[in-house]
Amino acid sequence: MVSIKYNLPCILAAILLVKADSSIRGVSPEKFDLYQPSKEGTWACLDGSKVISYSAVNDDYCDCADGSDEPGTSACPNTYFYCANIGHIPAYIKSYAVNDGVCDEACCDGSDENGDLISCPNRCKQVGEVYRKEQTSLKKSTEAGLNAKRQLIEDAQKQVALWEEDQTKIEDEIILKKSNLLRLQRELKDLESHSFVNSSKKGSKKVKCQSGALEVATLKHDIIILKKELNVLKSILGDMKRDHNHNFHDMAVKSAISGYDEFVTRFASIEAEIDDNLENINVDESSDFEAEEEENDEDVEENESVPEEKTPEVEGKHSVVDVVLDKLDSILPSVLKNGLLDKLQTKKVVLDVKDDTLSNEAELENTRKLVREAEDQVNALNNDLEKIKKDLSIDYGVDREWLKLKDVCIEKDEGEYTYSLCFFGDAYQKSNKDSTRTHLGKFAKFDGVDDLYKVHVHNHGTRCWNGPERSVKATIECGLNNEILDVSEPEKCEYHFRMLSPAVCKSVADVEKEENIKNDSANKKPIHEEL
Repeated sequence: MVSIKYNLPCILAAILLVKADSSIRGVSPEKFDLYQPSKEGTWACLDGSKVISYSAVNDDYCDCADGSDEPGTSACPNTYFYCANIGHIPAYIKSYAVNDGVCDEACCDGSDENGDLISCPNRCKQVGEVYRKEQTSLKKSTEAGLNAKRQLIEDAQKQVALWEEDQTKIEDEIILKKSNLLRLQRELKDLESHSFVNSSKKGSKKVKCQSGALEVATLKHDIIILKKELNVLKSILGDMKRDHNHNFHDMAVKSAISGYDEFVTRFASIEAEIDDNLENINVDESSDFEAEEEENDEDVEENESVPEEKTPEVEGKHSVVDVVLDKLDSILPSVLKNGLLDKLQTKKVVLDVKDDTLSNEAELENTRKLVREAEDQVNALNNDLEKIKKDLSIDYGVDREWLKLKDVCIEKDEGEYTYSLCFFGDAYQKSNKDSTRTHLGKFAKFDGVDDLYKVHVHNHGTRCWNGPERSVKATIECGLNNEILDVSEPEKCEYHFRMLSPAVCKSVADVEKEENIKNDSANKKPIHEEL
């Protein structure tokens, strides 16, 4: 008896160690260390509120205020029970669902029931196989949808590049057309001034000043075009230098690159010098005009007696172009001169001064017609430019993935009605009985919470009888094709579309990352609760 008495504490300690070393029911492996007994065979509640005997853990009696002593029973109803689910995904359920006589779906291993009321089979192998097949299928679908999205993005980038190219062309064309318009307007004013040259000397002076201002503006547009062409040529030669075959000894290419290297080192200062010269020319022209205003009547009469094509004003206008051309001729390498100066030379404005005796009503009317046509051309180009700018400013998604889906329409037959929706367009409900069509709304905005572009809102549809205007909230999921899955009307005249589109697909890595976050969350909160 004595030996048994002295061996009893050792036996109890051994039992506690065996219990501690085995898995604690309802506790996840990463929390096993929290459920180790002390040397004295006690255990402290996880909130530190009480110290109890280790044998009281999972004894179906709630000792701790936080319920941490009963992870494997339903004694503390507001805690969680861990299902290991070996062969599938671990899960948590509310502790009040433990040992309630119901095999919980979330615990496919049946560990939530201890067999007193019911014995649950371990279904994790079969459930895991089904889940993995679904995940494999989802992965393939995600990859296919993502490839379709990549194509949408690639097509959108090409479209944007075309728009930007068109924008540049139209902006350049507008400068040319405005330059031509200014020239025609100047000619028209000259013709009109000849008609009234004898009516008022003061008026004659005013016309001359206006004509000079138009001349300077025309030259300014010409120089802007020249600068654009210089930059384009500089870019082309830069690309040639970067991409040419260094092993291919083409003397023409070497000469061009050598000229480019010499030119590019001075390009910034050259550009600044041209701008400075042009600004000074404008100032000089303005000074000349102001000086003319101060002339007395005798000076005006004397100036009018001089042939107009030889007046200092006209000579000044020609010298503006000549100064710029001479400046460029002296600083540009030969490879940049070819064709460029000739191209500008053709735009050199020459004031076509006609003898008063040759002016007639027919010529005046023809010039007015040309001015109107030039104005129409400028207005048309401005309209085209505004349309392109509007297209470029629209929000088509992070990577413009929705751009190529603009105005793509899809529909769904729901029996009594067929519903249709056009991306960035209108949504309709059509009766399958009499084909009457009701407008449900026009695209207004993206309105997703987690992902802005996953929810499309269409509003201002046809007003319901004694109700609100119809509207659509389309929630879009990843799919290879654009589809309407189902349509519901949870509130009067408020329609919910559930749809598929590759435009919202994410990469497999992003999907797996989200799945990992969900799985991590599953270790902190239940994924299933019984009501």
